[in-house]
Amino acid sequence: MRYAVLITLTVFAVSLGCGGGGLSTAPQSGSLAYKDAGHEYLQYKASTSITYNVGGTVRQSLHDITYSVRVDSIAADGTIDRRLKFDDFVMGELSGSRLELDPDAEKYKGEALYLKIGPNGELVKWQGLEGVRGYTVSEKNLKDDIVQMMTEFFQPLGDEEVTVGSTFQRIVEIPVKRPGGEVNFKITIDYEVEGFGQRRERPCVKLKTRSLIEAEGEGERGGGKKYWVSLTGDGGGEFWFDYVNGVPVESSGKATITSDFSYERAGKEDVATQFATIDVESKTELLE
Repeated sequence: MRYAVLITLTVFAVSLGCGGGGLSTAPQSGSLAYKDAGHEYLQYKASTSITYNVGGTVRQSLHDITYSVRVDSIAADGTIDRRLKFDDFVMGELSGSRLELDPDAEKYKGEALYLKIGPNGELVKWQGLEGVRGYTVSEKNLKDDIVQMMTEFFQPLGDEEVTVGSTFQRIVEIPVKRPGGEVNFKITIDYEVEGFGQRRERPCVKLKTRSLIEAEGEGERGGGKKYWVSLTGDGGGEFWFDYVNGVPVESSGKATITSDFSYERAGKEDVATQFATIDVESKTELLE
């Protein structure tokens, strides 16, 4: 029986990170505000490895997604309209040393997504992804997964000037609709400015992050049977942000999550529970 662990591909995208040298901790300041960058498209590549361990059964999925994104407009209150198009889409599962590709992923090249994200990081509206079908290895709706991934990655970080040692916190809450219910994600991220330096020949501020991931909710499986899911986890990473042009430059992070998944088998008196551990490693980089 296929297991169902509800988790986003990159629920940790906000626990961003990258390595790098040439970092200065001398007094300096910069803003983490997004800018329209002349409404030009920038291309990113996001790679994610997710390892699931459910009762000793291990599965690993890999994803490489290349997409172009531009800022259409930034309102006075900080609401941002973005437009994305997917240039390449590869996903699959490892079987031994062989990657078994999902044939549907090839169809998603050229798909587009429009996002409106409010000043506090809330998802106001989205449109697009008409051709995207199917589910992730964790049986999460792929279309919802993509929207959540992008909403988390492009979270606003504020327009205040930051200096080395500055700290702040963001709380991202994203409800994910499921058949017969809803699962509510809450991600608390603590940021600390480590320094300033050049990354990909761009002037960047480097942040260290720690995140706490929580989610709880319910839905329906086939035949109208209910399931309940809860998960907790933590992660960390780093993030380089171009504070002059107002764009993310490079990121990577790791996180570990534990999940309880309970489901009806033959009625409310017959409920089974699965426990899982999920390890996620992700990297996103600006391609130039």
